[in-house]
Amino acid sequence: MTMRKGRRSLRKTIGDGASSSKPIRPMGGEEVVARRTNWVPVSGISSMGDLPQEENKVKFVDTEADQLIDGAVNPTGAVSVVTYEGKTYCFASSCSSCKIPLTKAKVLPPNEETGGSDPRISCDFCSATYNVRTGERVEDVGGSGLLGGLVKGLMSAKDKEALPTYDLGERDGKVLINLP
Repeated sequence: MTMRKGRRSLRKTIGDGASSSKPIRPMGGEEVVARRTNWVPVSGISSMGDLPQEENKVKFVDTEADQLIDGAVNPTGAVSVVTYEGKTYCFASSCSSCKIPLTKAKVLPPNEETGGSDPRISCDFCSATYNVRTGERVEDVGGSGLLGGLVKGLMSAKDKEALPTYDLGERDGKVLINLP
């Protein structure tokens, strides 16, 4: 018996979405042709039915994706998933500004800044607000309280980093995530 070193590329195993006979069906927002085509399986979810369905509630999903795993702060490669008006959005598990998990983040309706169609998410700790579909920083929501105001003051000198967003898709009943 001979054993090969390493493993086959996931990109070759799954395909890039363009060359496969069964295309990946993206979820959330309008169908956009992504620049990145690094679709990998989400091992924390066995089917589309396992995705969180509760509206306007941020839930974490463990992906076990090597690119997202950080032993100190994200050992399972978790991402945040939220459903808003029947569309599912996926983004980083921690706020880009203060690095606090977004478990209690507020999901806000679209406004002029998001084109009137994309919902927003606001960190409950520092009030940093993002477009859920694109991850772009938008005008912060007020009302952060004393501690939040202090944190916001400390973080405001920092660059206004975008919130990483990820495409979720489905092929053959399996959930895939498109990683950078």
